[in-house]
Amino acid sequence: MVSNLQIMIGIGGVELAIITVMLCARLPRRAYFSFKAIVLTLLLICYVAFVPLERMRFFIHLPLVALPFLFAWLCYQITAAEALFIAIAGYTISDIASLVNSMLTLLDPERFAHFGEEVSTGIWGYVLIVASYALTYTVAWFLFIRRMRGLSLLKNATGPIVALSAVMLVVNQIWGLTFEMYGADYAGSMLCLLEYMWNLICCVFCLCIQFGIFQISQKERELEVARKLIAQKEQQYHVSKETMDAIRRKSHNLKYELSALSAGQGQQEHIDEAMALVDSFDANIQTGSDTLDVIFTEKNLYCRQFQISFVCMIDGGRLDFMEATDQYVLFGNMIDNAVNAVRGLEDPARRSIYLNVHAEKGFLLIRMENPFDGELRFKNGLPLTTSGDEENHGFGMTSIRLIVEKYGGSVSTRAENNVFYLNILFPLE
Repeated sequence: MVSNLQIMIGIGGVELAIITVMLCARLPRRAYFSFKAIVLTLLLICYVAFVPLERMRFFIHLPLVALPFLFAWLCYQITAAEALFIAIAGYTISDIASLVNSMLTLLDPERFAHFGEEVSTGIWGYVLIVASYALTYTVAWFLFIRRMRGLSLLKNATGPIVALSAVMLVVNQIWGLTFEMYGADYAGSMLCLLEYMWNLICCVFCLCIQFGIFQISQKERELEVARKLIAQKEQQYHVSKETMDAIRRKSHNLKYELSALSAGQGQQEHIDEAMALVDSFDANIQTGSDTLDVIFTEKNLYCRQFQISFVCMIDGGRLDFMEATDQYVLFGNMIDNAVNAVRGLEDPARRSIYLNVHAEKGFLLIRMENPFDGELRFKNGLPLTTSGDEENHGFGMTSIRLIVEKYGGSVSTRAENNVFYLNILFPLE
């Protein structure tokens, strides 16, 4: 005959399986996924059916922690540390659901009878169990699990993960120990309710720590990607400078040659077309800074291809406190973002970018404006990428903020009437 304890452990295993699948839903699977999942399910059934659970006492929950760990590690392409992270998170969320169920049971113990040696759970008891877990898992999804979407799992947090494991096991051991010490009457006491609340607080705190670490990992990833973008931009700067210097020299020499030819009676129409072509390449913008001249001349050439009006009023000499490569990355990302926003506008008259750099009252002000279509979403004061792929895009603004903060400046952004405004403020010594 199936005992209440077996039913309790069996339901606990199913609950852990559900939350573990939720946590692993977006991870790549390993080969023979279905076979491994079936084997682990059979192991859970064997544990519930054939192991003398009454003798397990304080260790009764350990296999329920081990199976989700094995499921995540063997069935998905993740490391053992990442699988442990998932197993702990899943067990913690399941434990919260169990605590919620137990606390609600105390409201009406006769109707919502809980598992025990001499208590048979009625239909309302099972309804409460299902409702408690459904509610807890739904809240956990919105508060924690969905934050894992598109992010990498922890890779170098072995210490924190082991510490969290110890905390959760200790909390559960203390919980089980009190029931063994005080007996069945303790289950309905006020002290028991306080203990439920204490365990609930500990579990929520552990989840916050776990997913707080997760957010730190995300920030570190964003910074790493931003640093790589900066390094790539630095390389592009040197290549662009050499390219622009070569174009200028050739344009200058070609102009003289065409001018000499135009003095004769040759094919004047073709000569005029060639002169216009040369002028299009000789799109120099003089800013007072050699670095900015390279950036803006290069970007101006690109803007002409898409009929984008690029208007800039630059006091480049005021940027001499900033390294050349930082100037290239900063203004390169700013202009690239603006170009991406206006390039697809149907009305050519709206394809315009305005950039102003000037000193005022001891500060250097950088202001950029550009129209856009659609809706911009902001996070931490910066616009999110509109590409739809936040995993691999949207780090240009992070790079801008990194460089600005490097020189003690601040960044602010806003959108009004389908116009995006980017303002940067540097203190001048």
